[in-house]
Amino acid sequence: MFCVNDYVIYGSEGVCRVESIGHPDISGLDRGKDYYTLSPVYRSGKIYTPVDSTIRMRSVITRNQAEQLIRDLDEISSDLDVPKDAKLANIFYRDLVRTYECQKLITLIKYVFEKQRSFAAVKRNMPAVDMKFFKIAEEMLYNEFGFVLGIDPKEVKSYIASAHENLKAVKA
Repeated sequence: MFCVNDYVIYGSEGVCRVESIGHPDISGLDRGKDYYTLSPVYRSGKIYTPVDSTIRMRSVITRNQAEQLIRDLDEISSDLDVPKDAKLANIFYRDLVRTYECQKLITLIKYVFEKQRSFAAVKRNMPAVDMKFFKIAEEMLYNEFGFVLGIDPKEVKSYIASAHENLKAVKA
């Protein structure tokens, strides 16, 4: 169970702060259940979700974990067994992003990036489903990294690239 003022990843909503735990005075909510009142970090509004919700919720990673993932970028696999059929690929990607796990999001991003380079080399367009989930994975990852690193999510991509290059220079 989470505590008030904890920061969590709540489904596709992303980073949220737990404002309160209890039964909000809102009609239509089950009186026999306690709810988390969540405030999304990157948009306005409130979310009321039962503490026993089936929607995936986890603690935000730490700054050290984010920095470790950046250090481990070269070791994180880009191998995915994505079905060729667009409908099946959509389901595959959807299930992958719904894990809300940073390492899996990185794998998806790396996979699509490499696929994009190989398609560009032969002047082919990327399938829309790949690009759709590439953007979703980037947004989810960059929002969480931005939050824990204390930077704007729009700056995360360049932050990662710079940190990754610095690590390569140190290793050389």
